[in-house]
Amino acid sequence: MRAFLVVLMAVLASGPVQWVRIGSVEVGVLTDRARYGQGEPVRMELRVHNRGFRPVTFEFSTTQRYDFRVLRPDGTVVWQWSHDRVFAQVLGTLVLQPGEVRIERETWTQVDNEGRPVPPGRYVVEGLFPPRPFPGGTPPGAVTPRVTIEIVPSGLRGGGLVPGPPEPFRKVFVPGMIRVRFFPWATAEQIERLLRDQDLRVASVEPDGRTYVVRVLEPYQVAEKVAALNRAAIVEWAVPHYVLVPRRDFPDRRPPGP
Repeated sequence: MRAFLVVLMAVLASGPVQWVRIGSVEVGVLTDRARYGQGEPVRMELRVHNRGFRPVTFEFSTTQRYDFRVLRPDGTVVWQWSHDRVFAQVLGTLVLQPGEVRIERETWTQVDNEGRPVPPGRYVVEGLFPPRPFPGGTPPGAVTPRVTIEIVPSGLRGGGLVPGPPEPFRKVFVPGMIRVRFFPWATAEQIERLLRDQDLRVASVEPDGRTYVVRVLEPYQVAEKVAALNRAAIVEWAVPHYVLVPRRDFPDRRPPGP
């Protein structure tokens, strides 16, 4: 079984990867490539692997179970996955059995926390696993693997053509819609019951089977329903749903003055 896990990781880790080991637990971050053209999605994974022979229990002070950050080489934070998310202040635990690997995946679209495209250059991708001190008292900040990637101007990646610079984007909130992600252990019955109790209707479910877009009856209820969802034990996070749309500078079409 362990050999299979190692092979699987090697197949998926086609980009840079770094592991940090604390006792029997390894925490690793990786990206799908080391070099990207402007505008190309950066796919990231955080992996927590119990390499020991006993179960390991992690304790959390909120419903957040992971995070990703992108920084400039000088340490300035450019983008953080949790930037616009709210996590319930609910104690929780995660148990990894011997040999078990927990994998979290997210995508960075090369924009900063304000939705603006970032310039070419080198960036550091960090994976954060935020339990309260690891077994043995190791603080969470010591378990932050990181890798370096490069974003190059259009046409330079690998000597071939790549997409041009993305247009600036802005967030547009969708009235009456909420994006909510459930913990992996939440059953379909629990999810259905919670949504029914909150009078929410499912609009779509993402391929991971955990992330839902739901509709409230009235747009003014969004803030109230987001707060209620974030208090639920089976909810990892819930936020008002938004889409990114290009921010275009339209030319002045007024006729010239006399």
